[in-house]
Amino acid sequence: MKQSTMYYIIRGLMGLSFHMIFTAAGLYRIDIAQLQIYQLILIGTALEISIFIFEVPTGIIADLKSRRLSVIIGMFVIGIGSLIEIFTPFFYLIFISQLILGFGITFISGALDSWISDEIRTDQLEHTIITGSQLYALLSILGIVLAAIIGVIDIRLSIAVGSFIFFILGFISMIYMKEDHFIKHKSDTPFIKKYIGQLTKGFSHIKNHKTLRIMFVIMLFYGLYSEGIDRTYELHILDHLNFRILWDLPPIWILSIVNASVAILGYISLFVVKKYLKKSHYIYLWAFNLTLMMVIGILLFAYMPYAYFALFGFIFFSVAREGTYPLLNTILLKNSPSNIKATVLSSFGQLDAIGQLLSGGLMVLMSLWLNIKGVYLVTALLLMIPILGFINLRNIAIKDS
Repeated sequence: MKQSTMYYIIRGLMGLSFHMIFTAAGLYRIDIAQLQIYQLILIGTALEISIFIFEVPTGIIADLKSRRLSVIIGMFVIGIGSLIEIFTPFFYLIFISQLILGFGITFISGALDSWISDEIRTDQLEHTIITGSQLYALLSILGIVLAAIIGVIDIRLSIAVGSFIFFILGFISMIYMKEDHFIKHKSDTPFIKKYIGQLTKGFSHIKNHKTLRIMFVIMLFYGLYSEGIDRTYELHILDHLNFRILWDLPPIWILSIVNASVAILGYISLFVVKKYLKKSHYIYLWAFNLTLMMVIGILLFAYMPYAYFALFGFIFFSVAREGTYPLLNTILLKNSPSNIKATVLSSFGQLDAIGQLLSGGLMVLMSLWLNIKGVYLVTALLLMIPILGFINLRNIAIKDS
């Protein structure tokens, strides 16, 4: 099996299982666990605490030991973390499940893209990463549909099935995922010294690279804006915009329709992005455009007086965000040497986690002082910094070309 094919299988099945889990989990926390707004945000904070602690260590281990092994471990840990949440609708258990889930995500986040970037030719990287994102979006639609069908029986069953898909994906990866081009570090140096040396090389590269220095700020603010909307959008759609009443459907179906719309349109938008990425500086132009669209979408979601227009704003925001992820990863991969790719990606993943940790605390305070519209206004304002950063990066790319 070609390793690009294996990458597509992993990305696709991750989209399927994650969206089964997340579609059901959002409703589970609102209707069964009956969490308050601040508790919903704190659940997200638990995930980011785990990512903050483990992102860089797992990335360094992936660079030193094996990216394949790191991905496989991550699959099983994510499955365990997701499964724990449904044992009882108790806030602290859900909090612990998110700590475990975040731990699992850190094993995959830097390692998977670093693995495939070494296993294929460099000129195929953008195409492969974006195609993987398209398959993630496409299989997400099936995951959402399955969550809706199974969730009518029991919301917790959707989460359980999604968790077991991660276990199956772990076994598939053990059999078919190969690592032919990874250069393993061979020396008699104690592992802790190699670890510190790898960490130093990664941070030094970021510090001395002008593009990555700007990306440092961009990724921090990408983390800062997110928690307010990520942990409350289900509540806003179902209760504040009154879609429980407007559509008179089971809540799991309402959220599934919204998430499926995002996945379908996100899949189409990635075709457009891939088609027009012909020059290196275009990637920054697209990142700028998509981030600006995110800001507009958040403001529409918060302030449109008509429920359907507000819902369109959320979908507009979400589709734009789907398009930014492969662009951000491609920028980081293209500006990092092979031997520290996972370390660099994990460093930026940790930076995003730091932003989200700070965001969680900020948004909890905002939710106590402001209504949800005020929280969304703060999130939109925080996204203005990345917009300025992408303008700067595009100018640098044009000068260097």
